[in-house]
Amino acid sequence: MNFKTISDLNKEIHTQLADQITSDFVLLDTPDHINIGDQMIWQGEMDFFKQLGLSPNYITSHPHFDWREFPSSTLILLHGGGNFGDVWRGPNEFRLKVIKKYPNNRIIVFPQSVQYHNQSNLKSNAALYSEHKNLTICARDSYSYELLKKHFKNEILMVPDMAFCSNYNNPNRNTQLDKKLLIKRFDRENKANLRYQDFTDFDITDWPTCETNFTNQFWRGIEKINREFAKYFISKKAKDTTFGLGARRDRSFYIKKGIEFMSKYDFVVTTRLHGHILALHLGIPSIMIDNNYGKNSRFYNTWLQNFSSSKLVDSIEELKFELEKEK
Repeated sequence: MNFKTISDLNKEIHTQLADQITSDFVLLDTPDHINIGDQMIWQGEMDFFKQLGLSPNYITSHPHFDWREFPSSTLILLHGGGNFGDVWRGPNEFRLKVIKKYPNNRIIVFPQSVQYHNQSNLKSNAALYSEHKNLTICARDSYSYELLKKHFKNEILMVPDMAFCSNYNNPNRNTQLDKKLLIKRFDRENKANLRYQDFTDFDITDWPTCETNFTNQFWRGIEKINREFAKYFISKKAKDTTFGLGARRDRSFYIKKGIEFMSKYDFVVTTRLHGHILALHLGIPSIMIDNNYGKNSRFYNTWLQNFSSSKLVDSIEELKFELEKEK
C-alpha cells in the first residue's frame, strides 16, 4: 500500500468507513482519561463525522454510560485505539458487555490494535464476538487484521488510526529551537531494556498530562470525585457525558496541551504511537521506537513505510544510527 501523506490515510478511512455510518448512531467508550493519544483518536472520530456531515446522538465514556436502551435501528460505534485484547482489560470487558446487551443493533468497533498474550482469552473473546450477527471490527494494522480474520467470524476491515482524520498544525511554532524530545511511556507497554540514559541531549518525559506532579495529581483527584457524583446527578438528556458533570480538563484541553508540548521541539523520538502521529501532523521530524509487543512496528509497517518523515527503530543501536544520519 503506497500511502505517503496524512491525506492519503484520511482518504483510506473514508473509503473503508464512509458508507458504513448512518445518521442514527451513538459513540461509546470515549476517553475520559489523561492519555493525549486517546484524545487524538476521539478528535479524529469527531472530525470524521463532521466530514460526513453527521453527528452522534449520544457520546459517553464507559464509566459514565447508563446502559440505556437504544432502538434497534441505532448504530453503535465503539471508540478505537490500542486496547483490543488482554493488555488493557477494562475497555475490552466494556466492549464485550455492549455486544452482549445489544444483540439487535449494528455495531462497529473503530480501528484497534489487537494483542492477546493468552490464547484462552483470545478464544473466549472470539466466541463472544462471533455470537453477534451484525458486528464489524476495524483492525488498525495488518497483524491485527490477520489475527481477527483467523479467529473471529465477524466482518473485519483494515483501517488506519482515526487520528488521521484531524488536521493539526501550529503556524507559530519556532523551527529553530535546537531542542530534542524523547517521549518515554512509563506504563505496561514500555520497552524496559532501552538505555534512555544514553541520550543526555534529549528532554526525556512522557505526555505532560501523564507526568506525576502536584497539578496533575490534584486534577486527577477532582476527576475521580466527578466520576462518583456523575453516577447520580448526570442528566439523561445530556448528549456527551464523557467527562461526567464536566471538568477543567477535556478533549480540547488535552489536545491543546499536546500541541503546545511538542511544538517546543524541532526533533522527536517517541515510544508512543500518537507522539509520532502528532509529530507527523505538526511537520516535526520524528523517529518511533517500538513498544514491548510490536504495536508500533505493526502500525508503521502497515501504513507509514512510505512517509518521508517517518522512521521506526527497534533498538538503541538502530536509534543511534538514525540519529547520526540526521546530523
